[in-house]
Amino acid sequence: MGREAEAQIAFQGATGLGKLLLEGAQVLCRGEIRARIARADILGVEIQGDDLILETPQGRLTATLGAKEAAAWVRALARPQPSLAEKLGVHAGLLALVLGEIADPVLGQALAPFQTRDPRLAGLAIAEMRERADLDRALAQIGALPLWAVTFKGKSSPFSDDAVRKVLR
Repeated sequence: MGREAEAQIAFQGATGLGKLLLEGAQVLCRGEIRARIARADILGVEIQGDDLILETPQGRLTATLGAKEAAAWVRALARPQPSLAEKLGVHAGLLALVLGEIADPVLGQALAPFQTRDPRLAGLAIAEMRERADLDRALAQIGALPLWAVTFKGKSSPFSDDAVRKVLR
């Protein structure tokens, strides 16, 4: 989804080898230097020689990536993040058949302009999965439509994404 690079990283007075990752709404540092910086909190981005420099509220982060890789990071950070609707692949030309109720308000808002209850108008189906019966109902309704099966994260999830994969295999 994002970018990943090995780098010499300097941040908050410490320097070390690590991995710089761009994952969605954040930049992560793993290795000797550990940090999590929200993209929205990045105040400035620049290149100095082989270094990518991020100005953050916590101070300057410098990652020695090489000039070419640093330029690629600048371009990646400048690109707007895709919306949830874009990630799901729904748009005015491809509507989603919404099965059941969508309890997640963020998901509901993302789907609102692109949802239908008529399977003939849909290009894909989406349903929240709380238990095996939800998946069975969805599969009975979708015909040949691709299905986004939305599960809830965490060990306490009553019906995990692993359980969905096992059924669909």
